Amino acid sequence: MKHNKSNMLDGIRELIPVTVFCLAIAVIVCMPLRIMSYGFLPPDDAMRHAAKVISGKNWDQILVVRPEFKMDSHPGWHALLGLIHRVSGCDQDGLVSFSVIFLFTLFCIIPIFFLDFPETWLLSLLACIVIAPTLIFRLLLGRPFMFTMAVILTLCFLWPRLKGKKAPYAVMGVLTVLIALSTWIHAGWYLFALPVVCFFMAREWRAGLRFVICTATGIIIGASLTGHPYMFLKQTFIHMMLALGNVSAQRLLVGEFQPFGGEAMLVLFILVMLVWRKLRGKWERSAVDNPIFMLAVTGWALGFIASRFWTDWCMPAAIFWVMAEMNGFFREKIEPASWRRVFLAFALSGALFLAVTADVNSRWTYNLTTEYLSQSDPKQAEWLPAPGGIIYSDEMRVFYQTFFKNPKAPWRYILGFEPAMMPPEDLAILRKIHWNFQSVKAFEPWVRKMRLQDRLIIRGGSNTKPDIPGLEWYYAATDTWIGRLPKK
Repeated sequence: MKHNKSNMLDGIRELIPVTVFCLAIAVIVCMPLRIMSYGFLPPDDAMRHAAKVISGKNWDQILVVRPEFKMDSHPGWHALLGLIHRVSGCDQDGLVSFSVIFLFTLFCIIPIFFLDFPETWLLSLLACIVIAPTLIFRLLLGRPFMFTMAVILTLCFLWPRLKGKKAPYAVMGVLTVLIALSTWIHAGWYLFALPVVCFFMAREWRAGLRFVICTATGIIIGASLTGHPYMFLKQTFIHMMLALGNVSAQRLLVGEFQPFGGEAMLVLFILVMLVWRKLRGKWERSAVDNPIFMLAVTGWALGFIASRFWTDWCMPAAIFWVMAEMNGFFREKIEPASWRRVFLAFALSGALFLAVTADVNSRWTYNLTTEYLSQSDPKQAEWLPAPGGIIYSDEMRVFYQTFFKNPKAPWRYILGFEPAMMPPEDLAILRKIHWNFQSVKAFEPWVRKMRLQDRLIIRGGSNTKPDIPGLEWYYAATDTWIGRLPKK
């Protein structure tokens, strides 16, 4: 009888790792579902990717672009969204929901399949989210850079296998495919130079050379998937150079190309973890002398040039490093079949779910009160551009929201998702508008260019009608004025 009872308890204990694994998977899947149930809509690129797929147009039919931009910069992502649209028949709202849920889940679920203590990933996510609250909002933007972040996270787990004397062809094949997909989907291929450099900074010569092979091969394959590899690589590199290009003040750049604030609390947290390792008598130079820690530090330092170095490259490496430290501690202190793991997993899952889904400062519901410009509104339709018209505006928000609600509209936008794509003369006008903090006089060059079918859309309160001569104005939506030339 005692023997049978012992066998039964052993069988139950064997289920503990499986239970923890399932809890981790469940909370990761449920978090984005809960957030989207609020009606959350990301504020930027997720909207324009979905709208482009619905529109069926090329970017030069949507935006007024400079001649260097001849093809789609995210062909893989639009191909995937197009497939989802054709199979499911969903509209742009459905495509945005898919983007947010799929990309968040992809990034957060990867470590669960590598770890013997998956709860350490939940703990590291919770710690980093509490310390750096903006992190979770970026993870739920539904943009293809999340795919590249998932690739970097996978690299963090796989890179030690590149060190052996015998070439790990399976691992190299996986990394090559992932880099190819990242190139095709996200188009940030040139930034894979950053982890390459970090391999050599850590003196991991063999692993670094193998990763160089994976990177070069992956980029070539990914670019070839576009059908125009040379044009694609050239255009995306030019785009990057122009986006970070010559400006008189960094505030004129889009927000994520401006410097970040340093994430002081997260840096302090990592330093405390290093001290904790020393106090436990577990100090090893390899804890910091490795490509992943160097990627985290290098990306953090480069964040003072442009914050995307931190958000897209340093952040996944930093979270991985925190998780690896915690996982090492769990291995020392907790048995794999300990009941404590189940209780801890429940507690961490609940805390993480609440921390992520809490609608702090309306971060998940802010958009519910947004009023959009739409052709379906008869009064607004009268004031929106005529066929062949152009919307002039100094805010990308006008493009994101208006294009999202009117993907098939017969007009174009002077400013879309990246100022660098604008014709040089219009970019100069935009820079002057921003340099002069939206001074009325700075808009005059656009007013002189406008035709009867064009419109100037400016943000401002209902009592602050734009004092721009030569146009008649209509307050079309909350804080939104539409100006047009008087009909003759």
